[in-house]
Amino acid sequence: MRTIKELHEYAHHLRVLYVEDNAELREETKTLLKMLFKDVDTAGDGADGLKKYNDNLYDLVITDINMPNMDGIEMSRNIKEINPEQKISIVSAHDDSHILMNLLKTGANGFILKPMNMNDLISALYPICRDAYTQIMNIQLVYELNEKNSLLEKQNRELKLKSNAIDAKNQQLETLIQESKKTQKSETTADEDETQEQTPPLLDSELVDEYFKEDEDEGAENVLLLSDHCADLSEIFTEIPEVISHYASAPEVEDIHKISQNLSKASSILMYYSPYLDLLAASLSELAATIENSQDSFVEIMRTNPQSVLMLFDAVSADMERYIERFAVESLAMKNAHHIH
Repeated sequence: MRTIKELHEYAHHLRVLYVEDNAELREETKTLLKMLFKDVDTAGDGADGLKKYNDNLYDLVITDINMPNMDGIEMSRNIKEINPEQKISIVSAHDDSHILMNLLKTGANGFILKPMNMNDLISALYPICRDAYTQIMNIQLVYELNEKNSLLEKQNRELKLKSNAIDAKNQQLETLIQESKKTQKSETTADEDETQEQTPPLLDSELVDEYFKEDEDEGAENVLLLSDHCADLSEIFTEIPEVISHYASAPEVEDIHKISQNLSKASSILMYYSPYLDLLAASLSELAATIENSQDSFVEIMRTNPQSVLMLFDAVSADMERYIERFAVESLAMKNAHHIH
């Protein structure tokens, strides 16, 4: 036989709705239930009980059968329609087969015979409270797993953005190297050309230094990104790569317009911080207009090489996220705040 301590181990986590039309019995039983459960609410009939159920969350409903306005069986049936997993225990002074059949039809989880005594109450409530507590733990576990999955997806996305940003910058540096080689070759003699083929020229160190140059604080101003603008920009530059990915798998013209519209919106936000981000705002505005005016060309690029487009926008999005985070707390008045341009 189960003990009250064993019942309390599960019951003290649970919220209970107790429905009974006899006011004196209702208060006596409530006093008893409060010793076992976390919270106990009461109702005087099925209609009142159903209203309270709709307004609150309960782990267990304990109800009498014969009540005015709405009996316990009808209330239980309504509750099960709202939440088929709701745990319900019926209290009755009768244990005939007709009542038991009606209880089975409502989906009741247990039956408590009046008058209640402690041993019968413990035996009746223990399995229901154990199952209700397990249900809560399972829901909490699913919620925690979903939170962890969301966090892992976010971290994976951030790693991908950083990787794409590095790849994009490496490609840009490679382009600069090739352009530097061409320039040097055109200015050298044939003999020097031959030497350069054996020993490839290095990229001008000034170009590399400028490319990775740290921003320098001008010190005089203190202009910060507004929190609403931070949220809007973050949303924009999170959505753009997602739209590009969607377009790559299921091309829709509306996606092209959405990319352009997002870039225009970002440009408008950045213009608020003139003159510090004018170059970046102008670049995004120009890119938005180019996508709209040369839609066929953009579509062809997306068709033939969508991964490169996604990689480049991932790089921009990663840089923008860093800028948003940085300039939410420190000054925009930097000499090189337009690096992303």
